[in-house]
Amino acid sequence: MLQPKTYPELIGKALVLEADPFVTLVQDDNPWVEGLCLTASVGFVVGVAHLLGSLLMTAALPPGAIVQAALLQAWRQFSPNLGAGVDPTLVEERFQQLWLIVTALTGYGGGWFRLFTVVTTPLALVLQWLMVGLIVFGMARALGGHGTLNQTLGATALMVAPHVLSLLTVVPFVSVGNLLLTTWSLLIVYRAAEVTHDLPWQRAIWVALAPLGFMLLVAIVASFLISAGIGIFLGGAS
Repeated sequence: MLQPKTYPELIGKALVLEADPFVTLVQDDNPWVEGLCLTASVGFVVGVAHLLGSLLMTAALPPGAIVQAALLQAWRQFSPNLGAGVDPTLVEERFQQLWLIVTALTGYGGGWFRLFTVVTTPLALVLQWLMVGLIVFGMARALGGHGTLNQTLGATALMVAPHVLSLLTVVPFVSVGNLLLTTWSLLIVYRAAEVTHDLPWQRAIWVALAPLGFMLLVAIVASFLISAGIGIFLGGAS
């Protein structure tokens, strides 16, 4: 059983794609448990960073009520120019509903909801890790890999390593691009598949791209559903 104090070293070596951390997790007595602990630990720390960043951002911005009032005032001045096709009162009601949702999710309006990020962040990373681990295992075995599911879950847990960059979000208005995190994570998944399943680099690339293909499919479906929801929303406001 690895000690949490070894996690920074494992993460640091995984970020530069060294084989040692992957071998360490594959050879562990219970790799999936180590992977779960590593992923949840990083997720918790990142969630705390997001929470602190949200609190500092709220302190740096004007009060939410003032911003909301200014936006509504601007809308009331602009709405007469839209003609008779749009009901300004209905749009204003929808805006207020949307404002409540956005401020609750971002923590800009205060309250306790933003505390959930300490729970949702590690949970999201754990679910992502499990999904990627299962896809990588299935694809790797289909391409001739020899690793077990337990070993695959242990090695692919290191895909959480790039998320340590999200600790920078503790600084207000600082964000880390999802493209960077996704690309770096895919490189780590490639290395995990190569080491765990003893695959040549050509096959390991296809294994690493399999989760991305699945996520793109999910994103397309989600985009369609969101577009349909926006259409219904705008249709109700007209």
